[in-house]
Amino acid sequence: MSEQRGMIIAIVLSTLILFVFHFFSEQNTIEEMKKNEPEIAGYVNNVASPAQEPTLTREDALNLSERVQIKTRKLSGSINTTGAMIDDISLENYKENMAADSANVKLLNPAGTNEASYISLCWRSAAKSEGELNDNTLPDEKTKWNVVETPPENQLIKLAYTTAKGVAFERTISLDDNYMISVTDRVINNSEQELKICQCGEIARAAAFSTNKRIASSVFEGGIGNFDKNMREISFEKLEGKDSATQCIKDVISNGWVGFTDKYWLTSLIIKDTNPVKVNIEKDANLMKCTTTTGEILIKPGETVEYKNLIFVGAKELGVLEGYGKTHGIDKFDLSIDFGWLYLLTKPLFYLLQALFSFLGNMALAIILLTLLSKVALFPFARKSNLSMAKMKSLQPKLERLKLLYGDNKIRMNEEMLKLYRSEKVNPASGCLPLLIQMPIFFCLYKVFSISIGLRHAPLFLWIKDLAAPDPSSLFNLFGLLPWAPPQFLQIGILHILMGATMFWQQRISPQPTDNSQAKMMMYFMPLSFVFMFTIFPVPSGLLLYWTTSNILAIVQQLFMTPRNAA
Repeated sequence: MSEQRGMIIAIVLSTLILFVFHFFSEQNTIEEMKKNEPEIAGYVNNVASPAQEPTLTREDALNLSERVQIKTRKLSGSINTTGAMIDDISLENYKENMAADSANVKLLNPAGTNEASYISLCWRSAAKSEGELNDNTLPDEKTKWNVVETPPENQLIKLAYTTAKGVAFERTISLDDNYMISVTDRVINNSEQELKICQCGEIARAAAFSTNKRIASSVFEGGIGNFDKNMREISFEKLEGKDSATQCIKDVISNGWVGFTDKYWLTSLIIKDTNPVKVNIEKDANLMKCTTTTGEILIKPGETVEYKNLIFVGAKELGVLEGYGKTHGIDKFDLSIDFGWLYLLTKPLFYLLQALFSFLGNMALAIILLTLLSKVALFPFARKSNLSMAKMKSLQPKLERLKLLYGDNKIRMNEEMLKLYRSEKVNPASGCLPLLIQMPIFFCLYKVFSISIGLRHAPLFLWIKDLAAPDPSSLFNLFGLLPWAPPQFLQIGILHILMGATMFWQQRISPQPTDNSQAKMMMYFMPLSFVFMFTIFPVPSGLLLYWTTSNILAIVQQLFMTPRNAA
C-alpha cells in the first residue's frame, strides 16, 4: 500500500515539475549556422535596409512618400511607391486592445519608426565582373516606381520602372480576400546586351519591436521557415543575444517559406522558385531580418522574364493557413502555429475547440463543453481508478496483518502482497492511470488555449474580458477595491481561488490514503501548489476556466460513483 501511495505522489510531483519545465521551455529548435554553405551563382549581398534612425512617428513616415491605398475584407493600408515597399498593413478584424476606440492591429510599419516592420523586393546585378552588363539603376529600396493602374477595389496595383539602359520592370501587386499578397514582376530586356540579375527579398523588423519581453513563454516567437521540408526556428531572444552575429540561420532552399511569427500573427515570404534560393534569418544593426536571394536570372536582349512572389501578412487562422497550403502548395504552413511537441494530440483538440465555438458562438461555453467531453471520454479510466482505490482501501487490514507477520522479511512480505493482489484481482498501479492519461491532455489543452486566436479578446463574464489573458483580479487588493497593484506572485484572482477550492473539495471526497500525512498532502498540498504555480506563471483565464470546470465535473462524478462503490 505504501508503495502505491509513493507512486501516486511521485507522479503528482512529476506532473508539477513537467508543468514548470513546460513554462520555461520555448519548445523551439535552434539550428546552428552551417559552416560550409552551398554556393549560388550570382549571389550578392542582401537588400540594404533604409538607414534611417527610428525617430519618426508612424503618421509622419506615411506622409513622406506617395502611396497607393489598399483595402480588402481583412487588410487595409498602403503601398509605398518608393521602393514599392509593403510597409503599411493593418488587420481589419483584430483590435490592439479591448478599448472601444482601439485601433486595428498594425502588422507592418514604415522604416524610420520605432516599430518598423516592412517587406521589400528589389533587383540586383548578378554580374561577376565589370566587363559584363551591370546596370546600377536596377530598382532597389530607393527607386521611385510609377503608378500605372489602381482599380477602384484597390486589390490590384500596377507599377512600372525603366532603367537608364532601357530595361523595363512591370510589377503587379494583387490581394485576395484573406491575407495573401501576390507580387509578379515582368522584366523586359530592351537593351542590346544580356542581363544577369537576381531578386532580393527582405522582411525587416525593428529589434525593439520584435524582442519577446515576457519572462516565460510556451508559444514560440521569432524567425521561422520550412527549409526543404525541415522546420527551422530561431527565437527573437537568440537573435537579440550577446553574440547575435552567430545566432542566425543560413541555408539554401527551394519551394519553402520563411518569415517572422508572433503569438497570433505571421509575416512570411513564400518561395515558389524551384531553383535554389539563399535564405538568411539574422540581426543586422537594429533590425531583425529574413532575407532571400535568388540565383542568377539570365535575360537575353529582347527577352521577357516573369518572376512571382507570394507574401503572407495576417492572423494565424488555422483554416486559412491550411487552405493556402493546399491551393498554393505551401508545405507545413500550418506549423507556423506553435502546436508544440504533442502536435498529433494538440491539433485535434484545437479543431474540436474551434468546432464547438462555431456551434455555440461563445468561447467560454465552448471551453466548458470541451471539458465535459474530455471528462466523458476519460470516465472509464476514472471509474476503474476509483474502484481500484476503493478495493485497495478494503485490503488495508490484510496488508497491515502481512506487515506484522513478515515485517522483518521484506522479500517474503512483497511475495505475500503480490499473492494477495492477484487473489483479490487488484492492480496497485491502476489508480495512477487517469493521472498518466490526463497529463498530456492537460499540456495540450494549455497549448490550445495559449495559441488559439479565438480566445483573444473573448469575454467570460463580469471582470473577465479576455480569455487569452490572465485573471486580472487579486485577493491582495480586495479584487480591485484597494488602489494598489500587487506583484505577480500575489496576483491570486477569483478564478485561481475557485480552482483551488474545487480542487480541495475534489480531493476531500475522493478515496483517501490511510496514511494521514499523505492524505493531508493530497488534500492541501496539491490545490495550494497549483494555485501558486498558476499565479507565478500566469496562464490564460480560459485554462483556469477549464481546470475549475474539470474539478466541478470530477466532484459530480465522484458523488455519483461513491455510493455504487460501496454497494
